[in-house]
Amino acid sequence: MNGNNRPGRGMVEMGMRQKFVTIQYLRGFAAMLVLASHALLYPLVDEHLGYSRLGWLGVILFFVISGFIMVAVTGEGRFSASAFLRRRFIRVVPMYWGATLLAAALALLAPQVFKTTVYDTGQLVLSLLFVPFYNPVSHGIHPLYKLGWTLNYEVFFYVCFALLAFLGAQSRVVWLTIAFTVLAVLGALLQPGPAIAQFYTSFMPLAFCAGAWLGLATLRGRLGTLSRWVIGLALVLGLAGLVEGFVFDQGIMEDGFAFIGFVTFASALVLLAVHFEPRLPRVALFEHIGDASYSIYLVHIYEVAILAGLAFRLLDPADLWADYFVAGVSIIGGTLAGILLCRYVEQPVLRFCSGLFSGSRPKVAPAPAE
Repeated sequence: MNGNNRPGRGMVEMGMRQKFVTIQYLRGFAAMLVLASHALLYPLVDEHLGYSRLGWLGVILFFVISGFIMVAVTGEGRFSASAFLRRRFIRVVPMYWGATLLAAALALLAPQVFKTTVYDTGQLVLSLLFVPFYNPVSHGIHPLYKLGWTLNYEVFFYVCFALLAFLGAQSRVVWLTIAFTVLAVLGALLQPGPAIAQFYTSFMPLAFCAGAWLGLATLRGRLGTLSRWVIGLALVLGLAGLVEGFVFDQGIMEDGFAFIGFVTFASALVLLAVHFEPRLPRVALFEHIGDASYSIYLVHIYEVAILAGLAFRLLDPADLWADYFVAGVSIIGGTLAGILLCRYVEQPVLRFCSGLFSGSRPKVAPAPAE
């Protein structure tokens, strides 16, 4: 897709023919789920109310949307892998590097602001290169800026998708599904110890495949002509999946069942959003939140920590009502912070990098939503 045909802000271009604003709405919804999860967990982490599942659902929805969009924007035929990866680099990397370097600087200069983040040069390098590693301080596989674990999966998906650029859309989706399924089965059977092997043999990348199949169906015009019983089935399965995702406790098997439920729910949302696109009203607020979804995701953890830290100097953290009040204010504040970051940092950075890579002067046009 060349620069002249890129979708405008708030739009996602499907196969170079049709645009869906509803997918942008879902991006905003996914970001809000992650934000709400952390805003609630910060004061209520000891209450064991399952708020972490909200964030997990948001991430899975992001992955399903990503798989959907990548298939939709690349179309039926072959595409340029280098151009695809260049657009992905511009869209994802500069902002993430900025968030990572900020976390590294704070961990080095003001380590007291973090609970489990400690500066380490080796970890910083691996984080910037999207290489998973085991963090001995927090006992998990994630980069220096912890939210970046999802972007490690995104970049992995982009690279795998680009490697299949020589195939047609259907073959691309089939081989991607086979590859990610084989990796997940190997991970379940072998239980690998090394962080990289453990990370990439997870079942998480299968969420991209679910979205990819929906993208393929959209390319072929099938989601716009669904019968009523298919729509009803999607509603029932989606709601059942949502319940399933929250019913199971944490654990290897439990997480697997919850993942299946959340992927089902996220897939149903995407399917219904595309089907009902022509009938749904265009809501400017939802578009703004969708536009800012990446910025909201990257910045909200700072906003939640700062606002909650200040609020609990005045309020009693043992007061449950105060906890929920602070969480609510944090959700509003995180949304506003993300919108401001998107407008004054993310969009200028995207325009600058697009101009830099294209060899032309940066344009003032909005950044592509893809």
